[in-house]
Amino acid sequence: MNKRLVVVQVVALFLALAPLLVLPSHATSTVVSIADTFMVTGGTASTHIMIHNVSYLGVADITLTFDPSVVHIVSLTASDFDLLLPVINNTAGTARLGGMDYGDGLYGNVTVAEVTVKAVGDHGELSGLNLSINELKEAGPEEIAIPATVDNGTAFINLPPVAIAATVHRYNNIGSMYPCSVLFSASASYDPDGDAITNYAWDFGDGHSGEGLHVEHGYSSSRWTGTYEPFEVSLTAEDEWGLIDTVFMPVHVFIAGDANGDGVVDIFDGVIVGLEWDTHCTGYGWSTDRSDQADLNNDCVIDIFDGVIVGANWDHLAG
Repeated sequence: MNKRLVVVQVVALFLALAPLLVLPSHATSTVVSIADTFMVTGGTASTHIMIHNVSYLGVADITLTFDPSVVHIVSLTASDFDLLLPVINNTAGTARLGGMDYGDGLYGNVTVAEVTVKAVGDHGELSGLNLSINELKEAGPEEIAIPATVDNGTAFINLPPVAIAATVHRYNNIGSMYPCSVLFSASASYDPDGDAITNYAWDFGDGHSGEGLHVEHGYSSSRWTGTYEPFEVSLTAEDEWGLIDTVFMPVHVFIAGDANGDGVVDIFDGVIVGLEWDTHCTGYGWSTDRSDQADLNNDCVIDIFDGVIVGANWDHLAG
């Protein structure tokens, strides 16, 4: 067979199959979502219907369904589309939104509508906020469909707890050789509805965790990169309905005896201990950073035991 003819046939076959080999521009990365929302009995709250990671969006037709005995939809507004046509039926528990762009299409993360939700049920009840896509098309005369998935939300007639984490000492030493426990407290946490907070979960940022209103934790290492990097500690509070809130805070951990945080134990650390000698914690923690740093064993008093830690670790280096 003529080699030139074979080449021509292969090229022709490739051109015929090429459209089948091209991945769709949107793939399955486009997501239509609605975020969870929380409200008090008889109150309202807002959430958003979004289309994430979309290109050349021209038309959207989306239905939102909900439990009308728990929540009603008050309004659907503030859309990125040039035209938004909402139809709300609180008797049936549906809201349908039609959006259209008159320009060259929408890109990125697009707000279909801001949704104002009203609680009509009782405290503790919830309703799913479920989305279905009737139509999602590109701008342009061909109206090519855009594949997408949905990420549903929930409307809660309940407010989550507010987690507030605190520690007696902002500055701490490694406690594996010399006693130095970090004292954590979640006692300032609260629930806006007055619900009971049933669990306090701590992540100490070093692979260890704990539970409780008050917990202690001793760190076995520090993070030295030329300066001390703090550990990121998290507290998650959970109320009796299962709603949670998580808060983060940094916790500084120095090598034993390093009172001033410069990465070496020397005369300057001894001077800091001397300057703060015989001072005590007042209230919940130290009032100044220098006092906090001088309290090397976290016992809330600056005394001989802190001086001993400096002496025992003389010339030690971080890292």
